[in-house]
Order: sequence, then structure tokens, then C-alpha cells
Amino acid sequence: MRERVAVPVLRKDFIVSSYQLWEARAHGADMVLLIVAVLEQNALVSLVERAGSIGLVPLVEVHTDAEVVRAVEAGAKVIGVNARDLNTLKVDRELFARLAPMLPGNAVKIAESGIRGPRDLFACAAAGANAVLVGESLVTGKDPRSAVADLVTAGSHPALRGDRP
Repeated sequence: MRERVAVPVLRKDFIVSSYQLWEARAHGADMVLLIVAVLEQNALVSLVERAGSIGLVPLVEVHTDAEVVRAVEAGAKVIGVNARDLNTLKVDRELFARLAPMLPGNAVKIAESGIRGPRDLFACAAAGANAVLVGESLVTGKDPRSAVADLVTAGSHPALRGDRP
């Protein structure tokens, strides 16, 4: 029999109310996505605090330097830089590298969108990413299983170990 592996679950949705946090928790989510661009600051602060209080990790998503400031002020500890512009849907693969220096040193930094393969993963890691969120390239590719295997293999490369300086 195959050993089960615990896989963290992210509710990747437009969270706008605390009720949605409770739904996520009830359905087994470990994390929720809070998109700074769609939330007023007081709502962002409230949702970050509420998520943490009920055992969810808020992944706070930013797209601009102003949004980084808002995320930090809201107490975000896990910050995702989404390279996809919400208005045009265009991807700026350099965005993470530009915004990463603004992210707090103790934050978990996640590069989102635009990850097409190991080369992009290495570039994000070199810019300071602790993790990547990959989606479109897996669902639009011809062989998602192979694409995931390539990313997992690249992610275990010694240059990307967590004990690096």
C-alpha cells in the first residue's frame, strides 16, 4: 500500500469575508489567498488576523510596491508576488526580482505566475523566493506529470537547499 503524503491545501479564491475563511477551514484548507489589490486595508488587516486565529496561513498576494507596503503593514508573514497583472493578464517575469528586496527578511517569499520550468524556478530562487506557485504552465502543458517532476527535481537541487546563506 502506498504511503499517504500530507499535501497542504490552498483555497485560491477571491476571499473578501471572514465567512469564507471559516468555509476554507471547514473544508480542510491550510492556507487562504488574500489579494491586496481587491481588499481595503482594514479588511486586509482583519482577514490576516482572523485567518491566523483559526489556524489558516494567509498567503498575501501583491503586484506592486505600494501593495508590498500594505501587506507588510497588515502583518503578512507569507507574501506572494504575482507576476500576472490583474488588469491586462500579462506576465512580467521580472516582477518578483524587482519587489523581493522590499519584502521583510523574516517573510516567506513566494513567486507566483510565469513559472514555466526549472529555469524560471532557479531565477526566482536567485532573486530570493522561498517557494513558487505554479498553475497555468501545468494545466496548459502537454505533459503535466513530467512538468511537475521537472520542477520537483529542480527544487531539490543542492543550490536551492534551505540551509543556503
